[in-house]
Amino acid sequence: MVSSIAIAVAVAADLPPGEDMLGGPYLEQVRPSSSERAEIELVDIAGKPFTKAVRITTRQRMQRFWEVQVMGVVPKAVAKGDVVLVQFWARTLSSADETGEGRVEVYFQKNGPSYDKDLSKAASLARAWSQYHYPFLVSADRAAGGAALCFGAGFNVQAIEIAEVRLLRFPAGVTVARLPHMPVTYPGQATDAPWRAAAGARIEVHRKADLRVLVRDGAGQPVPGAEVRVEMQRHAFPFGSIVSGLLLQEDETGRRYRQALLERFNASGTENALKWPPWEGDWGTGNGRESALRTLAWLKENRFGVIRGHVMVWPSWRNLPRSVVELKDKDPKAIPERVRQHIRDIAAATQGLVTEWDVLNEPRANHDLMDLFGREIMVDWFRCAREVLPETDLYINDYSILNGDGPGSEAHDSYWSTIRYLLDQQAPVTGIGFQGHIGSALKDPAQVYRTLEDFARLGLKMRVTEFDIEIDDEQAQADYTRDFLTVVFSHPAIVGFQMWGFWEGAHWKPQGAMLRRNWEEKPNAKAYKELVFGQWWTRLSAATDAQGEATGRGFLGDYRVTCTKDGRSAEAALTLPREGATATVVLR
Repeated sequence: MVSSIAIAVAVAADLPPGEDMLGGPYLEQVRPSSSERAEIELVDIAGKPFTKAVRITTRQRMQRFWEVQVMGVVPKAVAKGDVVLVQFWARTLSSADETGEGRVEVYFQKNGPSYDKDLSKAASLARAWSQYHYPFLVSADRAAGGAALCFGAGFNVQAIEIAEVRLLRFPAGVTVARLPHMPVTYPGQATDAPWRAAAGARIEVHRKADLRVLVRDGAGQPVPGAEVRVEMQRHAFPFGSIVSGLLLQEDETGRRYRQALLERFNASGTENALKWPPWEGDWGTGNGRESALRTLAWLKENRFGVIRGHVMVWPSWRNLPRSVVELKDKDPKAIPERVRQHIRDIAAATQGLVTEWDVLNEPRANHDLMDLFGREIMVDWFRCAREVLPETDLYINDYSILNGDGPGSEAHDSYWSTIRYLLDQQAPVTGIGFQGHIGSALKDPAQVYRTLEDFARLGLKMRVTEFDIEIDDEQAQADYTRDFLTVVFSHPAIVGFQMWGFWEGAHWKPQGAMLRRNWEEKPNAKAYKELVFGQWWTRLSAATDAQGEATGRGFLGDYRVTCTKDGRSAEAALTLPREGATATVVLR
Protein backbone atom coordinates (compact mmCIF):
# COMPACT_ATOMS: atom_id res chain seq x y z
CA MET A 1 0.00 0.00 0.00
CA VAL A 2 1.37 3.41 -0.98
CA SER A 3 1.72 5.85 1.90
CA SER A 4 -0.01 9.25 1.63
CA ILE A 5 2.60 11.13 3.65
CA ALA A 6 3.88 14.24 1.84
CA ILE A 7 7.65 14.49 1.55
CA ALA A 8 9.55 17.60 0.49
CA VAL A 9 12.27 16.62 -1.94
CA ALA A 10 14.99 18.78 -3.47
CA VAL A 11 15.42 17.49 -7.04
CA ALA A 12 18.66 19.39 -7.55
CA ALA A 13 20.76 21.83 -5.60
CA ASP A 14 19.60 24.83 -7.66
CA LEU A 15 15.86 23.97 -7.63
CA PRO A 16 13.18 24.74 -5.05
CA PRO A 17 11.81 21.81 -3.04
CA GLY A 18 9.07 19.80 -4.66
CA GLU A 19 6.19 17.86 -3.10
CA ASP A 20 6.28 14.11 -3.60
CA MET A 21 3.02 13.24 -5.36
CA LEU A 22 3.42 9.47 -5.13
CA GLY A 23 3.72 9.19 -1.36
CA GLY A 24 6.01 6.19 -1.59
CA PRO A 25 8.12 4.13 -3.98
CA TYR A 26 6.54 3.95 -7.43
CA LEU A 27 7.71 0.39 -7.94
CA GLU A 28 5.50 -0.79 -5.06
CA GLN A 29 2.57 -0.41 -7.44
CA VAL A 30 4.16 -2.51 -10.18
CA ARG A 31 2.58 -5.91 -10.64
CA PRO A 32 4.79 -8.48 -12.39
CA SER A 33 3.26 -10.27 -15.36
CA SER A 34 4.32 -12.52 -18.20
CA SER A 35 2.83 -13.50 -21.56
CA GLU A 36 3.92 -14.37 -25.08
CA ARG A 37 3.85 -10.66 -25.88
CA ALA A 38 5.74 -9.17 -22.94
CA GLU A 39 7.09 -9.64 -19.43
CA ILE A 40 7.17 -7.18 -16.52
CA GLU A 41 9.35 -8.07 -13.55
CA LEU A 42 11.08 -6.46 -10.60
CA VAL A 43 14.85 -6.97 -10.51
CA ASP A 44 17.68 -6.16 -8.12
CA ILE A 45 20.21 -3.48 -9.08
CA ALA A 46 23.71 -3.22 -7.61
CA GLY A 47 26.14 -0.32 -7.53
CA LYS A 48 23.54 2.46 -7.93
CA PRO A 49 21.74 4.77 -5.48
CA PHE A 50 18.65 2.60 -6.07
CA THR A 51 18.39 -1.14 -5.47
CA LYS A 52 15.28 -2.10 -7.49
CA ALA A 53 14.10 -1.60 -11.04
CA VAL A 54 11.23 -2.74 -13.20
CA ARG A 55 12.39 -4.67 -16.24
CA ILE A 56 10.03 -4.56 -19.22
CA THR A 57 10.68 -7.08 -21.98
CA THR A 58 8.62 -6.58 -25.12
CA ARG A 59 8.69 -9.78 -27.15
CA GLN A 60 6.60 -8.69 -30.12
CA ARG A 61 6.35 -5.52 -32.16
CA MET A 62 3.24 -3.61 -31.00
CA GLN A 63 0.97 -1.13 -32.75
CA ARG A 64 0.41 1.07 -29.67
CA PHE A 65 2.84 1.97 -26.91
CA TRP A 66 0.28 1.37 -24.15
CA GLU A 67 -0.14 -2.30 -25.09
CA VAL A 68 2.79 -2.93 -22.72
CA GLN A 69 2.34 -0.62 -19.75
CA VAL A 70 3.44 0.01 -16.18
CA MET A 71 1.00 2.23 -14.27
CA GLY A 72 1.11 3.96 -10.91
CA VAL A 73 -2.00 5.70 -9.54
CA VAL A 74 -1.31 9.17 -8.10
CA PRO A 75 -2.78 9.16 -4.57
CA LYS A 76 -3.06 12.96 -4.35
CA ALA A 77 -5.39 15.40 -6.03
CA VAL A 78 -3.95 17.65 -8.74
CA ALA A 79 -5.24 20.99 -9.94
CA LYS A 80 -5.27 22.67 -13.31
CA GLY A 81 -2.09 24.72 -13.69
CA ASP A 82 0.03 22.63 -11.31
CA VAL A 83 3.68 22.52 -12.36
CA VAL A 84 4.89 18.91 -12.13
CA LEU A 85 8.13 17.13 -12.91
CA VAL A 86 8.59 13.43 -13.72
CA GLN A 87 12.04 12.06 -12.95
CA PHE A 88 13.30 8.52 -13.43
CA TRP A 89 16.40 6.49 -14.20
CA ALA A 90 16.40 4.07 -17.12
CA ARG A 91 18.57 2.08 -19.48
CA THR A 92 18.30 -0.19 -22.53
CA LEU A 93 19.36 -3.81 -22.22
CA SER A 94 18.54 -4.78 -25.81
CA SER A 95 16.58 -3.33 -28.71
CA ALA A 96 15.59 -4.29 -32.25
CA ASP A 97 14.97 -0.64 -33.08
CA GLU A 98 17.06 0.76 -35.92
CA THR A 99 18.62 3.30 -33.56
CA GLY A 100 19.78 0.50 -31.26
CA GLU A 101 17.99 2.28 -28.41
CA GLY A 102 15.03 1.19 -26.38
CA ARG A 103 12.03 3.48 -26.18
CA VAL A 104 9.46 4.23 -23.55
CA GLU A 105 6.49 6.57 -23.62
CA VAL A 106 6.23 8.59 -20.40
CA TYR A 107 2.66 9.78 -19.82
CA PHE A 108 0.60 11.41 -17.10
CA GLN A 109 -3.10 10.88 -17.73
CA LYS A 110 -6.59 10.82 -16.35
CA ASN A 111 -7.06 7.51 -14.55
CA GLY A 112 -9.99 6.32 -16.62
CA PRO A 113 -11.83 7.10 -19.85
CA SER A 114 -11.06 9.27 -21.79
CA TYR A 115 -7.48 8.93 -20.49
CA ASP A 116 -6.68 12.57 -21.29
CA LYS A 117 -2.93 13.14 -21.18
CA ASP A 118 -1.09 16.17 -19.83
CA LEU A 119 2.30 14.65 -20.68
CA SER A 120 3.13 12.11 -23.36
CA LYS A 121 6.76 11.93 -24.40
CA ALA A 122 8.67 9.18 -26.17
CA ALA A 123 12.07 8.81 -24.54
CA SER A 124 14.97 7.09 -26.29
CA LEU A 125 16.93 5.23 -23.63
CA ALA A 126 20.71 4.96 -23.66
CA ARG A 127 22.52 1.73 -22.85
CA ALA A 128 24.01 3.19 -19.68
CA TRP A 129 21.88 4.16 -16.71
CA SER A 130 20.76 7.77 -17.25
CA GLN A 131 18.36 10.09 -15.49
CA TYR A 132 15.43 11.57 -17.42
CA HIS A 133 13.40 14.71 -16.62
CA TYR A 134 10.02 15.75 -18.05
CA PRO A 135 8.27 18.85 -16.67
CA PHE A 136 4.66 19.68 -17.62
CA LEU A 137 1.50 21.58 -16.66
CA VAL A 138 -1.59 19.78 -15.37
CA SER A 139 -4.51 20.64 -17.65
CA ALA A 140 -7.49 19.77 -15.45
CA ASP A 141 -8.51 19.27 -11.81
CA ARG A 142 -8.36 15.62 -10.79
CA ALA A 143 -9.30 14.09 -7.46
CA ALA A 144 -7.05 11.83 -5.39
CA GLY A 145 -6.58 8.65 -7.39
CA GLY A 146 -7.90 10.35 -10.50
CA ALA A 147 -4.54 10.54 -12.30
CA ALA A 148 -1.89 8.00 -13.19
CA LEU A 149 1.77 8.11 -14.16
CA CYS A 150 2.51 5.46 -16.78
CA PHE A 151 5.34 4.04 -18.83
CA GLY A 152 4.44 2.42 -22.14
CA ALA A 153 6.93 0.08 -23.80
CA GLY A 154 4.84 -1.33 -26.65
CA PHE A 155 7.17 -0.24 -29.43
CA ASN A 156 9.69 -2.68 -30.86
CA VAL A 157 11.17 -5.88 -29.51
CA GLN A 158 13.27 -4.65 -26.59
CA ALA A 159 14.25 -4.99 -22.96
CA ILE A 160 14.49 -1.89 -20.76
CA GLU A 161 14.77 -1.10 -17.06
CA ILE A 162 13.25 1.81 -15.13
CA ALA A 163 14.10 2.82 -11.57
CA GLU A 164 13.80 5.60 -8.97
CA VAL A 165 10.61 7.16 -10.34
CA ARG A 166 9.57 10.50 -8.84
CA LEU A 167 6.60 12.76 -9.46
CA LEU A 168 7.17 16.21 -7.93
CA ARG A 169 4.82 19.19 -7.71
CA PHE A 170 6.24 22.70 -7.29
CA PRO A 171 4.78 25.75 -5.60
CA ALA A 172 3.41 28.84 -7.32
CA GLY A 173 6.09 30.90 -8.98
CA VAL A 174 8.04 27.93 -10.34
CA THR A 175 7.57 27.65 -14.09
CA VAL A 176 8.02 24.68 -16.39
CA ALA A 177 10.92 26.51 -18.02
CA ARG A 178 12.64 26.69 -14.62
CA LEU A 179 12.69 22.90 -14.25
CA PRO A 180 15.22 20.51 -15.79
CA HIS A 181 14.48 19.31 -19.29
CA MET A 182 16.29 16.67 -21.29
CA PRO A 183 19.24 18.39 -22.97
CA VAL A 184 20.78 16.33 -25.71
CA THR A 185 24.58 16.37 -25.71
CA TYR A 186 27.24 14.17 -27.18
CA PRO A 187 31.01 13.65 -26.97
CA GLY A 188 32.88 15.69 -29.55
CA GLN A 189 30.28 18.47 -29.57
CA ALA A 190 32.75 21.19 -28.56
CA THR A 191 33.78 23.64 -31.26
CA ASP A 192 37.45 22.83 -30.62
CA ALA A 193 37.01 19.04 -30.54
CA PRO A 194 40.11 17.48 -32.20
CA TRP A 195 38.08 15.45 -34.72
CA ARG A 196 37.00 18.66 -36.50
CA ALA A 197 40.45 19.69 -37.71
CA ALA A 198 41.22 16.13 -38.82
CA ALA A 199 37.93 15.92 -40.74
CA GLY A 200 38.56 19.29 -42.37
CA ALA A 201 41.99 18.16 -43.53
CA ARG A 202 40.56 14.98 -45.06
CA ILE A 203 37.83 16.91 -46.84
CA GLU A 204 40.45 19.23 -48.35
CA VAL A 205 42.34 16.22 -49.70
CA HIS A 206 39.54 13.88 -50.76
CA ARG A 207 36.65 16.16 -51.78
CA LYS A 208 38.52 18.94 -53.57
CA ALA A 209 40.86 19.19 -56.54
CA ASP A 210 42.99 21.73 -58.40
CA LEU A 211 41.42 23.68 -61.23
CA ARG A 212 43.02 25.89 -63.82
CA VAL A 213 41.54 28.47 -66.16
CA LEU A 214 43.45 29.52 -69.28
CA VAL A 215 42.26 32.72 -70.97
CA ARG A 216 43.22 33.19 -74.62
CA ASP A 217 42.44 35.73 -77.31
CA GLY A 218 41.21 34.94 -80.80
CA ALA A 219 44.77 34.29 -81.95
CA GLY A 220 45.39 31.82 -79.13
CA GLN A 221 47.60 34.21 -77.15
CA PRO A 222 47.47 34.52 -73.34
CA VAL A 223 45.26 37.28 -71.92
CA PRO A 224 46.80 38.64 -68.70
CA GLY A 225 44.72 40.62 -66.22
CA ALA A 226 41.40 39.06 -67.18
CA GLU A 227 38.81 38.76 -64.40
CA VAL A 228 37.91 35.13 -63.79
CA ARG A 229 34.87 33.91 -61.83
CA VAL A 230 34.42 30.22 -61.12
CA GLU A 231 30.98 29.36 -59.74
CA MET A 232 29.90 25.90 -58.69
CA GLN A 233 26.67 24.60 -60.23
CA ARG A 234 26.36 21.07 -58.89
CA HIS A 235 28.16 18.75 -56.48
CA ALA A 236 29.73 15.56 -57.74
CA PHE A 237 29.06 13.98 -54.34
CA PRO A 238 25.48 12.64 -54.07
CA PHE A 239 23.52 14.47 -51.37
CA GLY A 240 20.11 12.85 -51.53
CA SER A 241 16.74 12.11 -50.00
CA ILE A 242 14.22 9.41 -50.66
CA VAL A 243 10.83 10.44 -52.01
CA SER A 244 7.30 9.33 -51.23
CA GLY A 245 4.23 9.06 -53.44
CA LEU A 246 3.70 12.81 -53.04
CA LEU A 247 6.26 13.26 -55.80
CA LEU A 248 3.63 12.38 -58.41
CA GLN A 249 0.73 14.38 -56.96
CA GLU A 250 -0.51 17.08 -59.33
CA ASP A 251 -1.64 19.51 -56.65
CA GLU A 252 -0.06 22.30 -54.61
CA THR A 253 1.40 19.86 -52.07
CA GLY A 254 3.01 17.81 -54.83
CA ARG A 255 4.36 20.96 -56.50
CA ARG A 256 5.94 22.24 -53.31
CA TYR A 257 7.31 18.78 -52.50
CA ARG A 258 9.05 18.55 -55.89
CA GLN A 259 10.37 22.10 -55.60
CA ALA A 260 11.83 21.45 -52.13
CA LEU A 261 13.46 18.26 -53.37
CA LEU A 262 15.02 19.91 -56.43
CA GLU A 263 16.37 22.84 -54.40
CA ARG A 264 18.23 20.68 -51.89
CA PHE A 265 19.28 17.36 -53.39
CA ASN A 266 21.06 15.91 -56.43
CA ALA A 267 20.37 12.23 -55.65
CA SER A 268 17.30 10.30 -54.61
CA GLY A 269 15.48 7.00 -54.40
CA THR A 270 12.10 5.65 -53.38
CA GLU A 271 10.94 5.13 -49.81
CA ASN A 272 8.57 2.19 -50.32
CA ALA A 273 7.72 1.86 -54.01
CA LEU A 274 10.42 -0.72 -54.82
CA LYS A 275 9.91 -2.90 -51.77
CA TRP A 276 8.60 -6.27 -52.85
CA PRO A 277 5.05 -6.20 -51.37
CA PRO A 278 4.00 -2.87 -52.95
CA TRP A 279 5.81 -3.76 -56.21
CA GLU A 280 3.68 -6.91 -56.38
CA GLY A 281 0.48 -5.00 -55.57
CA ASP A 282 -0.02 -5.94 -51.90
CA TRP A 283 -0.41 -2.28 -50.94
CA GLY A 284 -3.06 -1.40 -53.51
CA THR A 285 -3.01 0.07 -56.99
CA GLY A 286 -1.59 3.44 -55.97
CA ASN A 287 1.60 1.82 -54.66
CA GLY A 288 2.39 -0.67 -57.37
CA ARG A 289 4.78 -1.20 -60.20
CA GLU A 290 3.41 1.55 -62.46
CA SER A 291 3.74 4.37 -59.92
CA ALA A 292 7.23 3.17 -58.98
CA LEU A 293 8.41 3.34 -62.58
CA ARG A 294 6.82 6.77 -63.07
CA THR A 295 8.67 8.03 -59.98
CA LEU A 296 12.00 6.70 -61.22
CA ALA A 297 11.43 8.20 -64.67
CA TRP A 298 10.74 11.62 -63.13
CA LEU A 299 13.95 11.44 -61.10
CA LYS A 300 15.97 10.55 -64.18
CA GLU A 301 14.36 13.29 -66.27
CA ASN A 302 15.25 15.81 -63.57
CA ARG A 303 18.94 14.86 -63.57
CA PHE A 304 19.23 13.09 -60.25
CA GLY A 305 22.65 11.56 -60.76
CA VAL A 306 22.24 8.69 -58.28
CA ILE A 307 18.87 6.94 -58.02
CA ARG A 308 18.88 4.20 -55.39
CA GLY A 309 16.77 1.06 -55.53
CA HIS A 310 15.52 -0.16 -52.16
CA VAL A 311 15.17 -3.14 -51.77
CA MET A 312 15.30 -6.46 -53.66
CA VAL A 313 15.22 -8.87 -50.68
CA TRP A 314 14.18 -8.05 -47.11
CA PRO A 315 14.34 -11.63 -45.89
CA SER A 316 11.74 -11.90 -43.12
CA TRP A 317 8.15 -13.08 -43.45
CA ARG A 318 6.77 -9.73 -42.31
CA ASN A 319 8.57 -7.95 -45.16
CA LEU A 320 7.88 -10.45 -47.94
CA PRO A 321 4.79 -10.39 -50.18
CA ARG A 322 1.77 -12.53 -49.40
CA SER A 323 2.48 -14.80 -52.37
CA VAL A 324 5.82 -15.82 -50.85
CA VAL A 325 4.57 -16.11 -47.28
CA GLU A 326 1.87 -18.51 -48.47
CA LEU A 327 4.55 -20.79 -49.89
CA LYS A 328 6.03 -21.26 -46.41
CA ASP A 329 3.42 -23.92 -45.63
CA LYS A 330 2.29 -24.92 -49.14
CA ASP A 331 5.56 -25.38 -51.02
CA PRO A 332 8.66 -24.02 -49.23
CA LYS A 333 11.02 -25.58 -51.78
CA ALA A 334 9.61 -23.18 -54.37
CA ILE A 335 10.67 -20.08 -52.44
CA PRO A 336 14.30 -19.74 -53.62
CA GLU A 337 13.32 -19.69 -57.27
CA ARG A 338 10.42 -17.36 -56.49
CA VAL A 339 12.93 -14.91 -54.97
CA ARG A 340 15.23 -15.23 -57.96
CA GLN A 341 12.30 -14.52 -60.29
CA HIS A 342 11.54 -11.34 -58.38
CA ILE A 343 15.16 -10.15 -58.49
CA ARG A 344 15.32 -10.72 -62.25
CA ASP A 345 11.99 -9.01 -62.80
CA ILE A 346 12.58 -5.85 -60.78
CA ALA A 347 16.17 -5.51 -61.99
CA ALA A 348 15.11 -5.74 -65.64
CA ALA A 349 12.10 -3.45 -65.21
CA THR A 350 14.18 -0.67 -63.60
CA GLN A 351 17.32 -1.05 -65.69
CA GLY A 352 18.46 2.38 -66.87
CA LEU A 353 16.37 4.07 -64.15
CA VAL A 354 18.06 2.79 -60.96
CA THR A 355 21.80 3.42 -60.66
CA GLU A 356 22.48 1.27 -57.57
CA TRP A 357 20.52 -1.35 -55.62
CA ASP A 358 20.14 -2.53 -52.06
CA VAL A 359 20.08 -6.24 -52.83
CA LEU A 360 19.86 -7.34 -49.19
CA ASN A 361 18.37 -5.39 -46.29
CA GLU A 362 18.91 -5.90 -42.55
CA PRO A 363 20.16 -9.51 -42.47
CA ARG A 364 20.96 -9.34 -38.75
CA ALA A 365 17.33 -8.91 -37.67
CA ASN A 366 15.60 -10.28 -40.78
CA HIS A 367 16.85 -13.78 -41.51
CA ASP A 368 13.83 -16.05 -41.92
CA LEU A 369 14.89 -17.11 -45.41
CA MET A 370 18.47 -17.74 -44.27
CA ASP A 371 17.15 -19.85 -41.38
CA LEU A 372 15.19 -21.93 -43.86
CA PHE A 373 17.70 -22.27 -46.69
CA GLY A 374 21.11 -21.47 -45.18
CA ARG A 375 23.15 -18.29 -45.30
CA GLU A 376 24.55 -19.21 -48.71
CA ILE A 377 21.23 -18.13 -50.22
CA MET A 378 22.39 -14.50 -49.72
CA VAL A 379 25.21 -15.17 -52.18
CA ASP A 380 22.64 -16.46 -54.66
CA TRP A 381 20.68 -13.20 -54.48
CA PHE A 382 23.71 -11.06 -55.33
CA ARG A 383 24.72 -13.34 -58.18
CA CYS A 384 21.20 -13.28 -59.57
CA ALA A 385 21.14 -9.48 -59.51
CA ARG A 386 24.53 -9.32 -61.21
CA GLU A 387 23.29 -11.52 -64.08
CA VAL A 388 20.78 -8.82 -65.03
CA LEU A 389 22.80 -5.79 -63.93
CA PRO A 390 26.43 -6.31 -64.96
CA GLU A 391 27.57 -2.75 -64.12
CA THR A 392 25.25 -1.62 -61.30
CA ASP A 393 26.58 -1.25 -57.75
CA LEU A 394 25.00 -3.87 -55.48
CA TYR A 395 24.68 -3.04 -51.77
CA ILE A 396 24.01 -4.72 -48.49
CA ASN A 397 22.23 -2.45 -45.98
CA ASP A 398 21.76 -2.52 -42.20
CA TYR A 399 21.06 -0.38 -39.13
CA SER A 400 22.56 0.46 -35.72
CA ILE A 401 26.09 0.52 -37.09
CA LEU A 402 27.26 4.15 -37.29
CA ASN A 403 25.08 4.96 -34.28
CA GLY A 404 26.13 1.79 -32.49
CA ASP A 405 28.98 0.94 -30.16
CA GLY A 406 31.62 0.27 -32.81
CA PRO A 407 34.08 -2.64 -33.22
CA GLY A 408 33.49 -5.32 -30.63
CA SER A 409 29.75 -4.71 -30.39
CA GLU A 410 27.33 -7.39 -31.59
CA ALA A 411 25.72 -5.26 -34.33
CA HIS A 412 29.03 -4.05 -35.74
CA ASP A 413 30.79 -7.40 -35.72
CA SER A 414 27.77 -9.28 -37.09
CA TYR A 415 27.47 -6.91 -40.05
CA TRP A 416 31.21 -6.96 -40.72
CA SER A 417 31.40 -10.76 -40.64
CA THR A 418 28.33 -11.09 -42.92
CA ILE A 419 29.98 -8.89 -45.54
CA ARG A 420 33.24 -10.78 -45.15
CA TYR A 421 31.35 -14.04 -45.69
CA LEU A 422 29.74 -12.70 -48.88
CA LEU A 423 33.11 -11.60 -50.24
CA ASP A 424 34.74 -14.91 -49.33
CA GLN A 425 31.97 -16.68 -51.25
CA GLN A 426 32.65 -14.36 -54.22
CA ALA A 427 29.25 -12.68 -54.01
CA PRO A 428 29.35 -9.57 -56.25
CA VAL A 429 28.58 -7.14 -53.44
CA THR A 430 30.19 -3.77 -54.18
CA GLY A 431 28.80 -1.46 -51.51
CA ILE A 432 28.09 -1.24 -47.78
CA GLY A 433 25.00 0.71 -46.68
CA PHE A 434 24.71 2.28 -43.23
CA GLN A 435 21.17 3.34 -42.41
CA GLY A 436 21.78 6.05 -39.81
CA HIS A 437 18.41 6.24 -38.03
CA ILE A 438 19.52 8.06 -34.89
CA GLY A 439 17.83 8.64 -31.53
CA SER A 440 18.97 10.63 -28.53
CA ALA A 441 22.16 8.62 -27.85
CA LEU A 442 24.35 10.64 -30.22
CA LYS A 443 27.73 9.05 -30.79
CA ASP A 444 31.06 10.85 -30.78
CA PRO A 445 31.87 11.77 -34.42
CA ALA A 446 35.36 10.42 -33.79
CA GLN A 447 33.82 7.03 -33.01
CA VAL A 448 31.71 7.21 -36.17
CA TYR A 449 34.94 7.68 -38.12
CA ARG A 450 36.58 4.72 -36.37
CA THR A 451 33.60 2.58 -37.36
CA LEU A 452 33.93 3.67 -40.98
CA GLU A 453 37.64 2.91 -40.90
CA ASP A 454 36.97 -0.62 -39.69
CA PHE A 455 34.51 -1.31 -42.51
CA ALA A 456 36.83 0.35 -45.02
CA ARG A 457 39.17 -2.61 -44.50
CA LEU A 458 36.70 -4.64 -46.58
CA GLY A 459 37.61 -2.55 -49.62
CA LEU A 460 34.07 -1.69 -50.75
CA LYS A 461 32.22 1.54 -51.44
CA MET A 462 30.30 2.85 -48.44
CA ARG A 463 27.36 5.20 -48.10
CA VAL A 464 24.78 6.47 -45.63
CA THR A 465 21.45 5.24 -46.96
CA GLU A 466 18.73 6.30 -44.49
CA PHE A 467 19.60 9.27 -42.31
CA ASP A 468 17.37 10.99 -39.76
CA ILE A 469 17.56 12.11 -36.12
CA GLU A 470 14.44 11.77 -33.98
CA ILE A 471 14.81 14.03 -30.94
CA ASP A 472 12.90 16.96 -29.41
CA ASP A 473 15.94 19.20 -29.10
CA GLU A 474 16.04 20.91 -32.50
CA GLN A 475 19.35 22.64 -31.88
CA ALA A 476 21.05 19.38 -30.93
CA GLN A 477 19.41 17.80 -33.98
CA ALA A 478 20.93 20.52 -36.15
CA ASP A 479 24.34 20.32 -34.49
CA TYR A 480 24.57 16.57 -34.91
CA THR A 481 23.31 16.71 -38.49
CA ARG A 482 26.21 19.07 -39.20
CA ASP A 483 28.79 16.99 -37.33
CA PHE A 484 27.65 13.57 -38.54
CA LEU A 485 27.53 14.75 -42.16
CA THR A 486 30.95 16.37 -41.79
CA VAL A 487 32.70 13.27 -40.48
CA VAL A 488 30.99 11.04 -43.05
CA PHE A 489 31.85 13.40 -45.93
CA SER A 490 35.47 13.36 -44.76
CA HIS A 491 35.92 9.61 -45.28
CA PRO A 492 37.29 8.81 -48.75
CA ALA A 493 35.37 5.53 -49.09
CA ILE A 494 31.97 7.21 -48.59
CA VAL A 495 30.30 7.68 -51.98
CA GLY A 496 26.97 9.22 -50.97
CA PHE A 497 24.60 10.41 -48.26
CA GLN A 498 20.82 10.00 -48.31
CA MET A 499 18.17 11.39 -45.97
CA TRP A 500 15.19 9.16 -45.26
CA GLY A 501 12.74 11.92 -46.12
CA PHE A 502 12.79 15.69 -45.63
CA TRP A 503 9.23 17.01 -45.12
CA GLU A 504 7.25 16.55 -41.91
CA GLY A 505 4.11 15.82 -43.91
CA ALA A 506 5.69 12.78 -45.56
CA HIS A 507 8.18 11.36 -43.07
CA TRP A 508 8.06 8.03 -41.22
CA LYS A 509 9.31 9.87 -38.11
CA PRO A 510 7.99 13.44 -38.51
CA GLN A 511 10.22 14.77 -35.75
CA GLY A 512 13.22 13.78 -37.89
CA ALA A 513 12.21 15.93 -40.88
CA MET A 514 14.10 19.04 -42.07
CA LEU A 515 11.03 21.00 -43.19
CA ARG A 516 7.96 21.61 -41.04
CA ARG A 517 4.50 20.82 -42.34
CA ASN A 518 4.16 24.47 -43.42
CA TRP A 519 7.46 24.06 -45.39
CA GLU A 520 9.42 26.23 -42.97
CA GLU A 521 13.04 25.17 -42.55
CA LYS A 522 13.99 23.68 -39.19
CA PRO A 523 17.47 24.29 -37.73
CA ASN A 524 18.71 20.97 -39.12
CA ALA A 525 17.75 22.07 -42.65
CA LYS A 526 19.72 25.28 -42.19
CA ALA A 527 22.73 23.32 -40.88
CA TYR A 528 22.57 21.05 -43.93
CA LYS A 529 22.38 23.99 -46.33
CA GLU A 530 25.23 25.81 -44.61
CA LEU A 531 27.48 22.84 -45.29
CA VAL A 532 26.35 21.66 -48.73
CA PHE A 533 25.66 25.07 -50.28
CA GLY A 534 27.89 27.14 -48.03
CA GLN A 535 31.14 25.73 -46.70
CA TRP A 536 31.29 23.04 -49.38
CA TRP A 537 30.22 25.21 -52.31
CA THR A 538 33.08 26.76 -54.29
CA ARG A 539 33.01 30.37 -55.51
CA LEU A 540 36.34 31.73 -56.77
CA SER A 541 37.43 35.08 -58.17
CA ALA A 542 40.90 35.80 -59.56
CA ALA A 543 42.83 37.67 -62.24
CA THR A 544 44.93 35.88 -64.81
CA ASP A 545 48.70 36.18 -64.52
CA ALA A 546 51.17 37.08 -67.28
CA GLN A 547 50.60 33.68 -68.87
CA GLY A 548 46.83 34.21 -68.94
CA GLU A 549 46.31 31.65 -66.22
CA ALA A 550 44.28 31.57 -62.99
CA THR A 551 44.33 28.67 -60.57
CA GLY A 552 42.43 27.57 -57.51
CA ARG A 553 41.00 24.63 -55.67
CA GLY A 554 37.37 23.59 -55.56
CA PHE A 555 34.95 20.90 -54.49
CA LEU A 556 34.39 18.19 -57.05
CA GLY A 557 31.49 18.95 -59.34
CA ASP A 558 30.25 21.06 -62.23
CA TYR A 559 31.17 24.72 -62.70
CA ARG A 560 30.47 27.76 -64.84
CA VAL A 561 33.59 29.79 -65.65
CA THR A 562 33.15 33.42 -66.67
CA CYS A 563 36.03 35.57 -67.97
CA THR A 564 35.91 39.30 -68.74
CA LYS A 565 38.33 41.99 -69.88
CA ASP A 566 37.93 45.33 -71.64
CA GLY A 567 34.24 44.81 -72.28
CA ARG A 568 34.71 41.33 -73.68
CA SER A 569 33.18 38.35 -71.91
CA ALA A 570 33.02 34.61 -72.45
CA GLU A 571 31.89 31.55 -70.54
CA ALA A 572 32.87 27.90 -70.37
CA ALA A 573 31.69 24.81 -68.50
CA LEU A 574 34.08 22.83 -66.35
CA THR A 575 33.67 19.50 -64.62
CA LEU A 576 36.13 19.01 -61.77
CA PRO A 577 37.07 15.38 -60.99
CA ARG A 578 39.57 14.19 -58.39
CA GLU A 579 42.48 14.42 -60.79
CA GLY A 580 41.78 18.10 -61.45
CA ALA A 581 40.72 19.92 -64.62
CA THR A 582 41.55 22.82 -66.92
CA ALA A 583 39.13 25.11 -68.75
CA THR A 584 40.19 27.24 -71.68
CA VAL A 585 38.15 30.38 -72.34
CA VAL A 586 38.58 32.40 -75.53
CA LEU A 587 37.97 36.17 -75.40
CA ARG A 588 37.33 37.45 -78.91
